[in-house]
Amino acid sequence: MNLDSAFIIAFCATFVRCSAMMLSSPLYGGATPVQVRVLAAAIISLSLTPVIQPMLDLNPSSLIELALMMGREAMFGLLIGMCMQFLLAAVQMAGAISDMQLGLGSAQLFNPQMGGQTSPLGQFKFWLATVILLLLNAHQMMFQAFMASFKLSGSPMAGSSDFVSAGAGMLGQLLVLSIQIAAPVIAVTVVIDVAAGLINRAVPQTQPFLISVPAKLVLGLLAMSFGLPALVVAIQQGVNITFDGIGRIFGA
Repeated sequence: MNLDSAFIIAFCATFVRCSAMMLSSPLYGGATPVQVRVLAAAIISLSLTPVIQPMLDLNPSSLIELALMMGREAMFGLLIGMCMQFLLAAVQMAGAISDMQLGLGSAQLFNPQMGGQTSPLGQFKFWLATVILLLLNAHQMMFQAFMASFKLSGSPMAGSSDFVSAGAGMLGQLLVLSIQIAAPVIAVTVVIDVAAGLINRAVPQTQPFLISVPAKLVLGLLAMSFGLPALVVAIQQGVNITFDGIGRIFGA
């Protein structure tokens, strides 16, 4: 390993891509201080630079080309991190849909990982999904995608139509997955609403909708509890969708 200009440029390119990925990915802690994540990215980049240097085209002839190269590296890192953020956002959306069905949507909590407000079940499923992703070694798969991205030439935006279609396809699959995760709660609340409507037509004096509110809350939480083991399978499917989407976005 020679500490020359080529090594310094390779380290800078690796560091920009790695830091962009770690800063945008919620798996490495949105609540973790930025200084800690940047230092970790610098250490990881320094250790990976000798491996990555032969994969890079290190011939910038001007400062403009060097700036474009660093911008490309930042875009690659942000794409990988944001795709993982979309996966966790889909799981959080499933919890928000469940809260809306159960009448808990008005209760809002702050999620430091995403930097915004979320509902109680959305918060619960977000943290549970984060733990499951770590158990599934999704953080290691991110670095596998990070290393594989250096083998690609050009930019994902080179074929803009393929880039947009791949991103839209991945988001569409994650949205369907979000609805599937919330399906047990949706099914229970729909059945209770239909039953309350039939009772209201038959005996209007009973006011069944006042009874259906606590019934939806109790039975909906039970349905969600029984469906929690299937959440692991759903998140594993979401990981496959996400990394397949990353590959299509990068043109792999």
